[in-house]
Amino acid sequence: MKVFREISPEIPKHCVATVGVFDGVHTGHQYIIGQVKQMAEKFGFEELVITMNPHPAEFFGRKINLLSTMDEKFALFERFGVRNLLVLNFNSEIAGLSGTRFIDEILVSQLSVSRLLLGYNNSIGHKENGVSEIFSGKIPVSRLDRFHLDYSDDISSSAIRNLLAIGDVSTANRYLGYKYCMSGTVVHGRGVGRTIGFPTANIEISDSRKVVPANGVYIASVLIEGKLYESMLNIGFCPTFDGETQSIELHIIGCSDDLYGKEVRVSFCERIRGEQKFAEVEGLVAQLNKDKSLVEEYFRKKPLTL
Repeated sequence: MKVFREISPEIPKHCVATVGVFDGVHTGHQYIIGQVKQMAEKFGFEELVITMNPHPAEFFGRKINLLSTMDEKFALFERFGVRNLLVLNFNSEIAGLSGTRFIDEILVSQLSVSRLLLGYNNSIGHKENGVSEIFSGKIPVSRLDRFHLDYSDDISSSAIRNLLAIGDVSTANRYLGYKYCMSGTVVHGRGVGRTIGFPTANIEISDSRKVVPANGVYIASVLIEGKLYESMLNIGFCPTFDGETQSIELHIIGCSDDLYGKEVRVSFCERIRGEQKFAEVEGLVAQLNKDKSLVEEYFRKKPLTL
């Protein structure tokens, strides 16, 4: 995949293009990419996916929790077969353009795009355009039908964020088309896990804007230095020990290495339970043993993958 961080003469001419933020590059986005690739092949051109950085919400000063960092988004675009990716700097000039002016002045005049495909609810240009039809006298502009996965009504980045906020990673993963993941560095924690027979690696997330799923215990796979491990992941405040700050802790099965300072990538598989406070440490240990058994049973039935 060729990545262009500014408009360049090296971008192929007459591409079939699509434009969007594509946070998460979920199954709806994948459908759009597939349709753009099909149309490009039909007309003998290449496809061009155009995304924005920063996220428009960030540009306008609104807090946004992201499903994918820019690097993760690049990897996903490449995974789904995009050949040409343009990352436009979302600035006041871009923000002020109407949809028609964006098409005519940027896509046509500067990029020589041959046609544009948009998602069913995708808007481009100034907010006043909403999701109404956008016309250009210079290239065909088409809006795709709504994408449905099974019986779901709303596959969108916002819907996936809401699912993660309640801990429903199974449905979120189905909507994404892959396992939701977070990357970070192993840092020193309080060391309580080791004293009760469940040593944990505390993770500091690399990008604080990433969505952190709801507090609770999860089945997860973790990638460390190219090797995959089964893992039990806890997000929460450790209420049994009166914790005051949220932590993300991994009990990694089959790994006893010194992990401090190492980069890890965690992929969420399923949620086991919500966060609980136990009256006695013995009750917590008994529950953790049950949780670990569920993790091991899960991976006996399903391959260990990211």
